[in-house]
Amino acid sequence: MRVLFVTVPLASHVYPSVSLAHALQSAGHEVRLASKPGVEDLITGCGLHAVTVGMPADEDHLHEGQVPIDALALDPQDEESWRSVRRYLTPRIISANFRAEDGRGRGGVIDDLVTYCRSWQPDLVLWDPAFPAAAIAARASGAEHGRLLWALDTVGHIRHRTRQELGEDAAPEQDPLVAAMLPALERYGVDFGEDLLLGRWSLDPVPAGGRLSAPGHTYHPMRIVPYTGSAVEPEWLRTPPTRPRVCLTYGASVRGYAPRFATVPLPVLMEAFAGMDIEVVATLNDEEIAEAGTIPDNVRTVDYLPFTQLLPTCSAIVYQGGDGTFGCAAPQSLPQLINLSPKWGELAVAQYVESRGAGLVVEREGATAESVRDQLHRVLTEPAFRKGAEEVCREITAMPTPHAIVPLLEKLAEKRAHATA
Repeated sequence: MRVLFVTVPLASHVYPSVSLAHALQSAGHEVRLASKPGVEDLITGCGLHAVTVGMPADEDHLHEGQVPIDALALDPQDEESWRSVRRYLTPRIISANFRAEDGRGRGGVIDDLVTYCRSWQPDLVLWDPAFPAAAIAARASGAEHGRLLWALDTVGHIRHRTRQELGEDAAPEQDPLVAAMLPALERYGVDFGEDLLLGRWSLDPVPAGGRLSAPGHTYHPMRIVPYTGSAVEPEWLRTPPTRPRVCLTYGASVRGYAPRFATVPLPVLMEAFAGMDIEVVATLNDEEIAEAGTIPDNVRTVDYLPFTQLLPTCSAIVYQGGDGTFGCAAPQSLPQLINLSPKWGELAVAQYVESRGAGLVVEREGATAESVRDQLHRVLTEPAFRKGAEEVCREITAMPTPHAIVPLLEKLAEKRAHATA
């Protein structure tokens, strides 16, 4: 079986594909990962074959350009937040997928994807929820296709609410995202269907208690098996800590930006750490270190260290609520202190963590170094938080692993092949 992954050109989107791609390769299948130019070295460094499509990404990155940092942060507890997210998300997806790139009115990345799929003939296309051009390419080449979710299904939720708003009798083109797809659909003889926005099904890594689903859509749960790169293990990490070790991180997708929009800034966190009998390992780049001000003696800064090396040695984690970081921390049963910096699913992660008693969220109003210190002390010392974190770990590890999902994908691709034969 030939399997093509298609993803947004960001490390935080590439990494969620790696464990499943390796599982498919281990089962004897051919795998390629397609993205826009700029992440080829990242992909090949993960042990995968890279395919470049379209032009280099610039302002069409989902989390960059003129989009406010929190514009794409959906709040599942707010009935109206989806409208605001849709307003910013829709033009970003259109720009990244359906913008003409060569001055002749052609679709750039969509044309490259269709050409590649018709040439390589994948049996299965697994695509990023922000890359629906891949669904058109799959249909145009006769491949089975589904989404590989890396976080909360914001796209599915917005599509469901949009259809409710427009009504059952609305023409597809009344939705701007669908209207932007129509020229490519006509060019390649593909009829519009909801599968072009949601996949024929989706692989969902979010635990059931935190999932956001589109009614009527098929979701296959798949356990998070984190991949965060590889590195030589530092000598200091080989010695067990003599006091509780805490990881401070802001994830990988918006480095340098997330700390500025967090509930409390880095200097406040450093002041809180300074008064505690703990060891902190902070994954901060030079820009973030400069913003942090005075670094206490009990804080070690590292620009990069794979979470799969660091987190097993930790007693807790302080982070922005990112879906990827949650996926690394939860399997380690780590109690969490979330210093929110919303940009996608952070609000939902925070709500889930609090509902399971697995951690605390830094107070949104009036937080001080002393209040942060008190919250972190509670997370580290109160047994209920460890118990809640262990419950979250059990919920995640009960989900099928990427290796266990491979037979399902084989059956789905085989069924599609028979149906189109």
